[in-house]
Amino acid sequence: MASELTIERVLTLVELVPRGRVVSYGDLGKIVGIGPRQVGSFMRHHSEGLPWWRITNAAGDLPAPLLSQAHPHWTDEGILVKRNGLGCRIADYRADLHALEAAYRTRIADTLTAMGTAIPHTSNPAARALTAASITTLEELSEWRRADVAERHGMGPKALRMLDEALTEADLEWKP
Repeated sequence: MASELTIERVLTLVELVPRGRVVSYGDLGKIVGIGPRQVGSFMRHHSEGLPWWRITNAAGDLPAPLLSQAHPHWTDEGILVKRNGLGCRIADYRADLHALEAAYRTRIADTLTAMGTAIPHTSNPAARALTAASITTLEELSEWRRADVAERHGMGPKALRMLDEALTEADLEWKP
């Protein structure tokens, strides 16, 4: 189950996709650090009020029911439908992913401050292991089992002790 913070990260990124541009579920997932299927699941359940039509699969396609709903938005934003009618040419309309990620990092910094407690610095390998798992706050860490984090490449006993102490100080604990 995803944390409220992870969902917020995805939705924040969706808000930043510029008008007239699209990105794939995988593009978003790579920036946030989760898989494209998770992005799709979040979008399915939490995209009300967001420009969901700007998020497609890797080929620029949408399922038929969504495509018919997206078409008026795409027309308004100047996004043309491919000849096969399944979506848009993502290569022609893909947002600048570097600019999108930079805008996201700026915007999400305030959210991270408001929604989570920073993880203390451990070793660089342990920090990379946590980042690779999209664990950026103690609240997100508390959604993991200690054994699962311990198995991640780069996570050593000293880093685990530091995380144990940080969770205790924040009145949090590992997932059972």
